[in-house]
Amino acid sequence: MNPDEVKRYIRLFHERDLPGAMERELQPPLNPGKATAIIGPRRSGKTYLLYSMVGENRERYVYLNFENPLLFGTSGRDFPGIVDAYFDLYPENVGADVFFLLDEVQNVPGWETGVRYLLDEGFRVAVTGSSSKLLSREVATQLRGRGVSYTLLPLSFREFLRFKGVEFEKHELYGRKVHLIKKLLEEYLRYGAFPEVALLDDRVRILEEYLSVMITKDIVERHRIRNVALVEVIVKLLLSNYAKYTSYSSIHRFLKSEFGTSKTTVLEYLRALEDSFFVFFLPKFAPSRKESLRAPRKVYLIDTGLALFSRKDPARDVENAVFLELLRRKHYSNPLLSIHYYGGSGEMEVDFVVSESGRPVELIQVTMSLEGTMDREISALIHAGRVLGCKNLTVVTLEDEDAVEVNDLRINVVPLWKFLLGI
Repeated sequence: MNPDEVKRYIRLFHERDLPGAMERELQPPLNPGKATAIIGPRRSGKTYLLYSMVGENRERYVYLNFENPLLFGTSGRDFPGIVDAYFDLYPENVGADVFFLLDEVQNVPGWETGVRYLLDEGFRVAVTGSSSKLLSREVATQLRGRGVSYTLLPLSFREFLRFKGVEFEKHELYGRKVHLIKKLLEEYLRYGAFPEVALLDDRVRILEEYLSVMITKDIVERHRIRNVALVEVIVKLLLSNYAKYTSYSSIHRFLKSEFGTSKTTVLEYLRALEDSFFVFFLPKFAPSRKESLRAPRKVYLIDTGLALFSRKDPARDVENAVFLELLRRKHYSNPLLSIHYYGGSGEMEVDFVVSESGRPVELIQVTMSLEGTMDREISALIHAGRVLGCKNLTVVTLEDEDAVEVNDLRINVVPLWKFLLGI
């Protein structure tokens, strides 16, 4: 590490104008003695979230982006030198609160050692990374209880509307405002919710680049995968099966017949795809963990816009959007929440079981419309509600809004735009 290059980098950050950072719903604190770890998919806005943490006295904030060439070759052992370089620039800040904002820190070998050093020296620290299990595991183990992880996802529909300049209050939701919100919902479902995609025009090319970088940098390079062609086949397979059931065994059988691939390799590649936040595998709600692990899983994408590169399906987009909103509830508001599906394999199916500390608190069915499907969707909800002892039953549709009374149960039918806005 060259101290002069580090000083130059720090000085450049303090001298340049920061881009305007729109407020996000996730607002992690910078607590003393704890590293704030912000994880999430590439291009979800982690860097801008770090920018939003910078206070009025910018010289007390040290922002380091470890994907910048000026910082290539940095290791955890270099952090004392970085601190010395900072105080060479700003000796008047010795003894003051100083904040270190470390972007894409997983690119630094031994970063945990460096972060522990910063915490030991009394600095406040935030780190970001695009790897879920890698960063979370290291935060939990290497930081020895001195780190707290927060997950940032692409824009919620509420954030998306604000990015589009649409403010809303519950009492204003009628007439032309509702028409505009529904029109923007179509865009949200089709092109997804990455911040740049919401703000810029060339959306398909941007998404194509995101997918390519996700595969090459976050999956192939980070996990040192040699068979790139196999990864690309798995990606296409998952894209074509989003919001559908699958299993590790069925994926392996398909790939074995085509490529002779071992089950170990398939599992390794699927875990790498999960680790990059490209995809999520939703488990079944079952009495035993063993049954849940053996059952098929449902595939959901990190963003509905990525489905443009396969078999785009509006009905599956709606279900995927509901899943992501539930995931935000968990990561932004209530870490005790868990999300599963119910039934499957010939049983009555319910798309989502939301539980808290293992107890079901809401059952959600997703369908484009109740026309012609009401009996099936409602009966499945009622059955699951009685089995699981849950009376909070919801059907999310594209347009329908109603309340259905069946004996002692009430099923709320909610249009997607209201569900996503939380009203």
